[in-house]
Amino acid sequence: MSGENKRAFDPLRFLTRLKRSLRKRALFRKFGQDWNTKTDAFQNRRYESYEAYLEHQKAKLETHNFGDYDTAFRSALRERLAALEVVWPGRSVLCLGARIGTEVKAFLDLGCFAIGIDLNPGEENRYVLPGDFHDLQFAPKSIDVVYTNSLDHAFDIDRIAKEVMKVLKPDGLFIVEAVQGKDQGVNPGFFESFFWKNIDELIRVFEGAGCQVSRRTGIKDPWPGEAICFQPS
Repeated sequence: MSGENKRAFDPLRFLTRLKRSLRKRALFRKFGQDWNTKTDAFQNRRYESYEAYLEHQKAKLETHNFGDYDTAFRSALRERLAALEVVWPGRSVLCLGARIGTEVKAFLDLGCFAIGIDLNPGEENRYVLPGDFHDLQFAPKSIDVVYTNSLDHAFDIDRIAKEVMKVLKPDGLFIVEAVQGKDQGVNPGFFESFFWKNIDELIRVFEGAGCQVSRRTGIKDPWPGEAICFQPS
C-alpha cells in the first residue's frame, strides 16, 4: 500500500480509542459475565447493588464510538414508524434509554414532540435528558407514545413495565423494538443486563402489566428482531 493511501496517524484519535479500550477492560474485570437465570424465560446480570448496575450502564457512552449509527438507524426507524397507521405530527413521544438521541430524531422527523431519557446522555445533548426508566419523572398519563429498544439494559423489567403504564395515556401506544432471544441463537453482549429466551416471553411481561399487542413486525436494523406495538388493554 502506498503512503498516499495510508491514513495519517492521528494521536488524538489513537488516545481516544486507547482510553475506551482500557475503560472497557476495567469494567469487564469488575462486572464480567456473571448471569443469574431466575427462570427459563429470562436471565439477569448479577450486580452487587443498584449503584453498581448504574455505574455499568452509564459507562457505555464513554466506551463506544457510535460512528455512522446515528444516520443509519435514524433513517431505518423513521421508515418503520412512517409505515404504521399513526398520525404522527403533534404526538408527544418519550424514548427510553435513548443514548445520543437517534430515535428521538426519527420521531422529530415525523413531526412529533419528542424527548429521550438515559442514565448518561452525555454533555450538551439537546435530545436526551438524564433519567432512569425504572423511575420516570413525567406526569401520569401524559405521553402519547413511549418507545424503547433498550429493554436488554433493564435491572427490573417488571418495574419498567409499571412505569411505562403510569405515564402512557389510556389511548397511547407503546413501541418496543427487541432483538431476537436465546432460542434464535442470540446472546447478550457486555453491556446488556437482562435477556430473554424469546420475544414471546418479553411480550408476556407487558401483557401482564396491562398491555395488548396490536402489531408485530420483523426488523433487521440495528439488529435482527421485532418491533412490537402495544396498547393499554
